[in-house]
Amino acid sequence: MLQILRHMLVATWALTVCGAAVAQVAASQTAIPYPTRPVHLIVPYPAGGGADHWGRLVSKELAERLGQTVIVENIPGAGGNKGTAVAARANPDGYILLLGSLGPLAVHQFTYSALAFDPERNFVPIALLESSPILLVASPTVSASSAMDLIDFARANPGVLSYASNGNGSPEHVAGELFKKRLQLEIRHLPYDGAGPARKAVLSGQALLMFDPCKGALPAVRQGLQRPLAVAAPARLPELPGVPTFSEVGISHYELRIWTGVLAPAGTPREIIAKLHEAIRGILSAPAIRKEIADEGGEAGSTTSDDFTAFLRAERTRWSALVDESGIPKVAAAPTTPAS
Repeated sequence: MLQILRHMLVATWALTVCGAAVAQVAASQTAIPYPTRPVHLIVPYPAGGGADHWGRLVSKELAERLGQTVIVENIPGAGGNKGTAVAARANPDGYILLLGSLGPLAVHQFTYSALAFDPERNFVPIALLESSPILLVASPTVSASSAMDLIDFARANPGVLSYASNGNGSPEHVAGELFKKRLQLEIRHLPYDGAGPARKAVLSGQALLMFDPCKGALPAVRQGLQRPLAVAAPARLPELPGVPTFSEVGISHYELRIWTGVLAPAGTPREIIAKLHEAIRGILSAPAIRKEIADEGGEAGSTTSDDFTAFLRAERTRWSALVDESGIPKVAAAPTTPAS
């Protein structure tokens, strides 16, 4: 009887080991081999801008971690909506990714009359890359040396000041209109076709102000080409210790950040999402990358895919309320020339 029991135990053990081995083989056979060819990262903005910089940096680092070339495709237009729509229609196999940002993913659904994509249903968030607070900057032609001087001048000279933005319906447009509304100021809005042309307008004095993300504004600020007046952050930035927050100059609850992240078309397999997230987490943990983000006044992201999804949901709720407060009209099409 004891010998029979031993045989039964050995047989049970053998079946268990064999079952585990079969399961392991089956899992390896069903695992998706990825990537086996070049991956394309759509950047829905022109080459040379802040988003393009992060797209090229991420593509280079991703290529090293994935063992495949990662190609940046710039598809600008409609404030980032054109390229985002192309990514939304892509095959969900992990070979087309999107460098997404605040405007197309959390603001434009409230500022545009229609979009060619659904920011909530058409994408799977992978990871938040970085975020940067908005900085109010002035052209060198503006005499005001502080935010309070600027506010006093605007009140005494209604309609004289102007601010440039990336275009009608952009987050920067919303930021400018909130500033005006909360302080009851008359400042003209000059929409341009992208951040690059808007910044050039401020540098040349064609526009006098801009609500610009730190990462875009700081190079000109460091060269003395434009004057920083206030930052939309909860505390002063170490990079700009002499620049007050908006709350310090009388505008509470004005903490606005522009961010970028990586997303994939809806339906992309979870194994691929997990692999991409792990690779991006490795990128963001590198001290050199974190330093670069910090030097631009930003913060590195470290969210999981689920955390990024929750973050996007919260951002849409928040910006929906901000758009309503700003009172800006909905945009039917993207502007191509500055308003007169």
